[in-house]
Amino acid sequence: MTNLASLPLPGYTFPAAISSWSAAIKEDTDKWLEQDFSFLPEKMRLKYQLSNFGKISARCLPDMPTYAHLRVTGQFMLWGTIFDDFFEFKTVSELRYLHDRAMEILKGSDPDPSETPFFTILAGIRDSLVSLMPAYWIRRFIQNVSVWIASMQEEVPYKGVMHFPSLRYFMELREKTIGVQAYLDLIEMQLGGCLPDEIMYSDYMKELYRLAARVFAWCNDFYSLLKDIGREPLNLVLVLQHEYNLSLEEAHTRAMAIHDEDVQTICRMQQEVPDYGIYTDTVRAFAHYLGVMIQGQNQWYMKDTMRYKKDGHPEKDSFKTT
Repeated sequence: MTNLASLPLPGYTFPAAISSWSAAIKEDTDKWLEQDFSFLPEKMRLKYQLSNFGKISARCLPDMPTYAHLRVTGQFMLWGTIFDDFFEFKTVSELRYLHDRAMEILKGSDPDPSETPFFTILAGIRDSLVSLMPAYWIRRFIQNVSVWIASMQEEVPYKGVMHFPSLRYFMELREKTIGVQAYLDLIEMQLGGCLPDEIMYSDYMKELYRLAARVFAWCNDFYSLLKDIGREPLNLVLVLQHEYNLSLEEAHTRAMAIHDEDVQTICRMQQEVPDYGIYTDTVRAFAHYLGVMIQGQNQWYMKDTMRYKKDGHPEKDSFKTT
C-alpha cells in the first residue's frame, strides 16, 4: 500500500498574497451558504463552510480595487463549485439543458421562480459583473463559463464508474473541466482597465490560459488524489497509472514532471511578454497576477480548506434529499 501522505505536493516560486478583505469575504461566503444555498442539506452547507471558499478568492485575487469586485468573484467561485458538485452525476441531456439555460441567464434572461435556485443566484452574479465590467469583457467571460459547463457533458461516461479515458483525451478534457478560464478572466479586475479582444485572443494569451488551466488541474489532482482513488478516474496520476501500468508512486512522479514543465513554461512566458504597444505593461501585470493566482490556490489547499480531507467533499448521494 502506498502511503499517500508521503507523496510530494506541488510548490511554486510565484508570490503569495492575500486580500485585506479576507475576513469579510469569508464572512459573506458563510452567509451565502446559509441564505442563498439554504436548499442544500445542512450537512452539505457545513462541508462547504469548512471548505472555506472565501479564502481562495482572497488569495487568488488579492488586489481588487473595491470590495464589490472581490465580493462577486467570491460569489462566482462558490456558485461554480457547488453547481459542479450538485449536477456532476446528471445525464448528458440534463447537463445540456443546464448549460443552455445558464447561458441564457448570463446573457440577460430572467430566472423563473420554478427553476433551480442556481439560476437565481447566477442572475445576481451577472448583474454585479455587468455593473463593474464592460460589455466586451462580459462576452469573453460568458464564453469561458460556457466552455466549462459544456465540458461536464464529456465527463458523463466516467462519472460513477472507474472507466479511464486515454491520456491524450484526458489532458485535453481536463483543461476545460477545471473551469479556470472564466476565473482567469477575473484577473483583469485588478489591472485598472480591460485588455481588448485582439490581445486576449492572441497566441500568447491563449497559451498562457491553456497552461494555467493545466497547472490548476494538475495541482488539484495531487491534492484530490486521496478522495479520487476508487471513485473518480479523471485524475492525472490515476490516468497515467492506468495508461502505462505504473505503480502509484511512478505515476505520481510522472505527473509531477508534467506539472513542473508547465510551470516552468509559464515562468518563461512571464519573462518574455511580446510587444503589445501601450498594452505591454498591462499584459505583463496579467501574467504576474496569473502566477499569484496559482500560488493562491496552492496556499488555500495547504492552509485553509478541509475539502480534500477525509469526508470533506460531496459523495454521489450527498444531495439526494433535495
